[in-house]
Amino acid sequence: MADWLWLIPGFPLLGALINAGFGQRLGVPVVKRLAALMPLLSSGVILILWLQHAAHPDLTDRIWTWMTVGSFVARIGLHVDAVSLVMISIAAFVGFLIHLYSQQFLAGDYGERRYYFYLNLFVGGMLILTMADNLLLLYLGWETVGLCSYALVAHWYRLRKNAWAGRKAFVVTRIGDMTFAIGIFLLFAQYHTLDIQRLLPMIQAQPAPSVLLAASALVLIGALAKSAQFPLHLWLPDSMAGPSTVSALIHAATMVTAGVYLSIRLLPLFAAVPGMLSVIALLGAWTAFYAASCGLAQVDIKRVLAYSTISQLGYMFLAVGIGAPALGLFHLLVHACFKALLFMAAGAVISIYAEDHDIRHMGGLKRQQPLLRWTFLAGISALAAVPVISAGFYSKDAIIDASWLAPHGILLYTLALAGALLTAAYAFRLYFLVFEGEPRGGEPYRLGWGMKIPLLILAIASVGIGWLQFPPGWPGPHLWLPWLQRELGPTPEPTGSLAAILEAVGAMVTLVGIGLGYLAARWERQGRGLSRITFLAQAWHLDALALRFLPPVLYGAATFLRQGVEGLLFRSAILGGLREGLQWSGVALAWGENGLISRYVAFMLLGLLLLVLLLWGGP
Repeated sequence: MADWLWLIPGFPLLGALINAGFGQRLGVPVVKRLAALMPLLSSGVILILWLQHAAHPDLTDRIWTWMTVGSFVARIGLHVDAVSLVMISIAAFVGFLIHLYSQQFLAGDYGERRYYFYLNLFVGGMLILTMADNLLLLYLGWETVGLCSYALVAHWYRLRKNAWAGRKAFVVTRIGDMTFAIGIFLLFAQYHTLDIQRLLPMIQAQPAPSVLLAASALVLIGALAKSAQFPLHLWLPDSMAGPSTVSALIHAATMVTAGVYLSIRLLPLFAAVPGMLSVIALLGAWTAFYAASCGLAQVDIKRVLAYSTISQLGYMFLAVGIGAPALGLFHLLVHACFKALLFMAAGAVISIYAEDHDIRHMGGLKRQQPLLRWTFLAGISALAAVPVISAGFYSKDAIIDASWLAPHGILLYTLALAGALLTAAYAFRLYFLVFEGEPRGGEPYRLGWGMKIPLLILAIASVGIGWLQFPPGWPGPHLWLPWLQRELGPTPEPTGSLAAILEAVGAMVTLVGIGLGYLAARWERQGRGLSRITFLAQAWHLDALALRFLPPVLYGAATFLRQGVEGLLFRSAILGGLREGLQWSGVALAWGENGLISRYVAFMLLGLLLLVLLLWGGP
């Protein structure tokens, strides 16, 4: 089985290669079908891994040794365990559904070949990232998804604002990429290996407090930037400039999940630093609350979903911080299903309303598009964590309840619960405005089977996948946590009457939030909605503040590096010194090379005298 692992990232990478080399000759129809086929083939290989997982829980394939320099070994190696098996399943299968949906959704769009090239490369990069057995290869996948997100967000680059959004995503995530790279350097300098399976036990066996503090902080910044966590979340709402299918891929199957995966994979690194897990938990809980508050006042359908992504990722980081990474991974899986569904459905809604994103101009779509309405409602219910009937109830509420048991549990629980209340409110405000009420125009739009099938599959998953893990004490399946216990350890869960109280409170808060969402939609239609609250609509003005103050700081740093470090130190001191030295040497040699025999003889005698003196003074 291990010998097949390379096929999983290999198929989408091959699709991108064929597209780049022969795409023009093959034509767009062939290229886009080939692009969709590749993640499907990867999914087939992954299905075989699932069937063989009980017999082979850990698979490693050392494909190629790139270079060896002293103790440094750069290797192309893949590793699949339970955690990476979940991640590659999401990337490949949800990625395939997005490819399939794109066939009709983007038919006739300009730049289709380029779109499918980057889509295949995106999936391939994410598969490399999640299967890498060493940090160097993981970083290669990390940078690949960053490059592809930039190119796909700016896919419609002929509009200036779209190109700007792509650059913004690239620049903000690059801050995290840089710190992550420095963190890797520190870990290698201390432990002389980048092999994850060797590195993590060494961190536990030979802790180096100062190095681990610096490395874990740098790696954490990288994870926060990639997963759009506060305060490095600024790029994600603007990344909505890309096609809705791109948003689905970035928010559900690739990019933003990379930071969560990294924090789960390197959990022993964070656990080795006192207080670091508490920082992660607090950042996650705060981000969940903050982004949910911003979602309340948005009127762009995709920006509502963008802030919901930031908030839901906050719950995943909260799970990691409270020592329940298995619950974080569970919510990541559930979130991938309902968020891909919501973004693809939102793309259809926007097409119906002639590219108008404003939900205040929509309404009554349930009569015109019943299938779209029911599938969207399934996704919204999972986002809001509607009790019992949605997957989000089993994954997100489990995190909120477990946060009660953590250090500073009351603070974390309060923030997470408040975020859940606001999430239910903005999610159903969105649903009521778009699908309920009197019809408000819209163009006839026919969903082909290529669009219906992905929506139906993801809607079923948004409801049923939560049944993998029922709450403690409930009759029914409890499969997820025991299955991951070998990889991620036991998960803290409240039990007995405490569990029952927390579950009841969580369910009640969600129902109250749905009621608030209904009222918010009514107020919006009456012209006195939450969108009038500028503080929330402008995301607490953080984006404006960042654009006001960060560019001068970054330009100042760049100027210092260019003029101070590169100009004075490197060019003047080092290169200039070398140049001046060579010039003076040339002058000295030219003075000697003047054709006068008498001067040559004088130099020869001088050299002979020096030689005699050396021999005389020697031992």
